[in-house]
Amino acid sequence: MRSINLEFKQKQSLNLSLKLWLPLLQLPLQELSNHLETLSYENPFLEVKRPYESTVTSSHGLVEELVLSHESLHEKIMEQIVPPLFPTPISQKVAHEILCDINEEGYFDGDIEQIALTCHVYQEYVERIRARFSKLEPYGVGARNSHESLVFQLDALSDAIDDELYHLVLKMIEQMASVHKFSTHGRFEEAKAILKKFSNPPALEFQATPRQIIPDFYVDVEDDIRLRANNDYYPDVLISEPFSSKNESVKEKLKEARDIVNLLELRKSTLYKIVLIIVEKQLSFFVGGELKPLNMAHLADELSFAESTISRAISNKYIESKQGVFALKSFFTNAVSTKELSSSEIKNFINQQIEYEEKSEPLTDDELLERIEKRFSIKMVRRTITKYRKLMNVASSKERKKIYKVQA
Repeated sequence: MRSINLEFKQKQSLNLSLKLWLPLLQLPLQELSNHLETLSYENPFLEVKRPYESTVTSSHGLVEELVLSHESLHEKIMEQIVPPLFPTPISQKVAHEILCDINEEGYFDGDIEQIALTCHVYQEYVERIRARFSKLEPYGVGARNSHESLVFQLDALSDAIDDELYHLVLKMIEQMASVHKFSTHGRFEEAKAILKKFSNPPALEFQATPRQIIPDFYVDVEDDIRLRANNDYYPDVLISEPFSSKNESVKEKLKEARDIVNLLELRKSTLYKIVLIIVEKQLSFFVGGELKPLNMAHLADELSFAESTISRAISNKYIESKQGVFALKSFFTNAVSTKELSSSEIKNFINQQIEYEEKSEPLTDDELLERIEKRFSIKMVRRTITKYRKLMNVASSKERKKIYKVQA
């Protein structure tokens, strides 16, 4: 019986450590103080000292203000990834991966296929879990775009309005460009009032105060790699030693306080290892070249971490170098063939070709494809070029021709 109790306590301690660890790893640097202060409210032995209350000058000469909000978007969503909406460990894992790819506006901009591979589930399952985000606050988060976000927000209201009004609002969302044609409907004003209450973007309330990007690390690549953590923004966490007590709850709170201090240091060392590997793998970029193919699985293998740990760790993290400030996420790029060639190199090549194209006869996607295959000695399909062009917000050759005429 004693060994069973010991095993239960060890399992309970591990679960507690994981519960403390994952948010510490995933949160952006500027949100650490708030999160740790929240923990300190429930732990009398934990004292948190904020790093700054004013402005600081970055190495680029920009004055950045440390903005501290009461609760971040990620914290708001994180606390809702629980049963009954996410009843199983795998559903919660997938939900956390989706959360990693929700941007500051509240939209999902991740890769469903990659999440499915990371979590060892089907893509359809990931989509089903993402659909459940329509029930989370702020309503509309997790949608891919503003249209889907409005549908999510309408679904959240489905129990509060009747079917006729629901379907009218849905039709108005579907035909937003010509919404005036519904003005003769008897319930048009009701439907319009509902639409006016919706947030666009969904995380609008969390953007009331503009946030500055705070780099987690400074990178300097000359003869060697110099990597420096941005310790100026790390809060100091102190432990108040209690009076001698045999009370189990007091001992647990003290252990929790010590765990938090250790886990904060673990966050620093984990991120340091990850950033160092990223810089080494993408060294060509930091000396003026292109990004190389790199995925999270490679990093996970090299560091003996789970791929989901890498995904959480790089979420909302940034580095500053002489090239500028970059999200860690931006250094992961897929190979476009068996060659050591990244999609980033292809996109840059497309940009260069379009920059110097004949304005009277802009390059078509087929012509771009031909030049790419000749330049890089690879075989691709035209739809891939079209996809890259759209991702870069570059207009089609016909549209560019019209634009050039107007500019002329």
